[in-house]
Amino acid sequence: MRNVDENDILILKFLQADGRISFSQISRKTGMPTSTIHDHYNRMVEKGVIKKTTVLYDEDKLGGSVKAIVGIETGAKLYSSVAEKLCKINEVTEVFGTTGEFDLMIKVQSWDDDSFREVLNDIRKIDGVEDIFISSILEVFKEKPQQQIMNI
Repeated sequence: MRNVDENDILILKFLQADGRISFSQISRKTGMPTSTIHDHYNRMVEKGVIKKTTVLYDEDKLGGSVKAIVGIETGAKLYSSVAEKLCKINEVTEVFGTTGEFDLMIKVQSWDDDSFREVLNDIRKIDGVEDIFISSILEVFKEKPQQQIMNI
């Protein structure tokens, strides 16, 4: 059973396209009363369909940033523990358990080289981290900040 209906999906699509769009603007575009949109929005928040609202910014316009993909080798016993600790590091934006060459893959983003080095040193100190392999990100051709709503 789905937690959303077709109106919820439509409202979510408008909000994903422009998170600053007002309920009255959505009302004009959809023909739904503003109060209905408000009710749907609140219900989706209460059900946890909408987890949070946030701001997506352009890092380069803020003064740049250092990004890297890091492969991490862990001992089998400490795999989950290492993953949990990585999730708590602010500059670690994504954590994945993987198959293949590395046990974990993470994405790291920091403001400058000095803070990047500090983050890498913090990662190396985590009990269970056996080795790390760093690949700097030079260019981003596609980055998907969140899932797009599927078409019904």
